[in-house]
Amino acid sequence: MSKSVIHIVLGTKGGVGKTTLACHLADYLAGQHVPHLLVDADDENHSFHRFFPESVLVNPRNVRSVDSVVAMAESGDHRIVLVDLRAGSGEEMLQWFEDVPFDELRDAVRFVGWGCVTTDPDSVVVLLRWASSLGDRLQYVVVKNEKDGKEMAALEQTKEGAEFLKKRRPEEVRIPLLAPSSAVAELNKNNLSLGSALALKEKIPGLTDTMMRSRFRRYQRGIFDQFDRLAEVIFP
Repeated sequence: MSKSVIHIVLGTKGGVGKTTLACHLADYLAGQHVPHLLVDADDENHSFHRFFPESVLVNPRNVRSVDSVVAMAESGDHRIVLVDLRAGSGEEMLQWFEDVPFDELRDAVRFVGWGCVTTDPDSVVVLLRWASSLGDRLQYVVVKNEKDGKEMAALEQTKEGAEFLKKRRPEEVRIPLLAPSSAVAELNKNNLSLGSALALKEKIPGLTDTMMRSRFRRYQRGIFDQFDRLAEVIFP
């Protein structure tokens, strides 16, 4: 049984909801009372850091900086480390993984890769590129973001996708579309995750009224229920 888990929101295609997923995971972990560390390794946008200023900034181009993430997990001080990567194939990160002594770390640290896909087939292509490079060194969770629609058959209908599903047997999470779109815009404008918005005491039009809070709680509960189902994946 590993002492710590490093969750990596893989650098899949831009606009697929990577930071949205990272925010939901961070909100979920905040309520679980497990020592955890948030890491923003998107050196282009630092979007995750805007929502969670306490997150540690890491430059993926600096190998020693990324090494520190493993050291933090290996120390046992942080049972869970959540890392949000920048969009793209992430050559620096893929090369860094080549140096990770997975067998040596097996009893101390486990790695989980979260890959976001949408209705855009290119999102699946990039995820499969990561999976092809990383193989069984990670445990995978496929996150289907429904922001553009619910039908995402590209993963199942391609030869490579079907092979990935059969070989890696990834868990699956669905992130439904949050309505109304104006609420999403207000959350982004105020740099608020859903959990942060629900914790607010001050009044923000369109975010903190009674009906919107109720809508946010129901939406969040639907996502957290899926995370609860993945407890053996998420927690050490």
